[in-house]
Amino acid sequence: MSTVLISGASSGLGWALALCYAEPGTTIHLLARRADRLSALSFEISKRGSHAVIHKEDVRDRHRMESLAKKILDADGSPSLIIANAGVSGESGGNDAQTMKEILDTNVLGVLHTVLPFLPAMKTAGSGRIAIIGSLAGYRGLTKGGAYCASKAALSAWTDVIRYESESFGLTVSLVNPGFIKTEMTRHNPPMPFVLSADEAARRIRIGIDKGAARIEFPLFLVLLVRFLTLLPPRWGDRILRLSSSSS
Repeated sequence: MSTVLISGASSGLGWALALCYAEPGTTIHLLARRADRLSALSFEISKRGSHAVIHKEDVRDRHRMESLAKKILDADGSPSLIIANAGVSGESGGNDAQTMKEILDTNVLGVLHTVLPFLPAMKTAGSGRIAIIGSLAGYRGLTKGGAYCASKAALSAWTDVIRYESESFGLTVSLVNPGFIKTEMTRHNPPMPFVLSADEAARRIRIGIDKGAARIEFPLFLVLLVRFLTLLPPRWGDRILRLSSSSS
């Protein structure tokens, strides 16, 4: 029997990932702030033969997350998989101090609060997978996305460290860097190139997690584009972004 924990499960990618892992013999711990949405998701999961456990929590609260981890470890032991998915983008992406704090509290500290309380038990068990939901936006600062891009860049560096330090204990750690996904968080975005449904993104993520991939990135064209931008001199990249912004 496997145990899966998914944060930010009340909508979008988290919801789709929960359904993607819903199968007989699996217990799925659903974590989010909207208990009503989790209840609806729990019903859908149960129809697929999984056991769902709802946790109305805020990943920004370290002490409550530590208590939650102890509760789960006592009940089900070390989890087979943790997907740290909870995240926010902010109304404008954020270049002001308050927005930066709000986004970093959720996107960075929230991930740490989700993963770190379980690490000792997972290392002792000598097995388990951890997936951190980042973004291709973590490769480079983008227009009006200062805080969001910074938060995903921080996750990229932190995941590298956790992966390196955990592999010798039998754990696999994956950083997931998707492109544009059609979710509540992106519903007010301007037209998005190569946008994927949450279900398709979840399917690709599960394939990568099952393979133990260090990085799970898609779609290919956007991956190549952002990586190309990081290779250019910074001001060249700035010019390309200005051109693309003025043409949109």
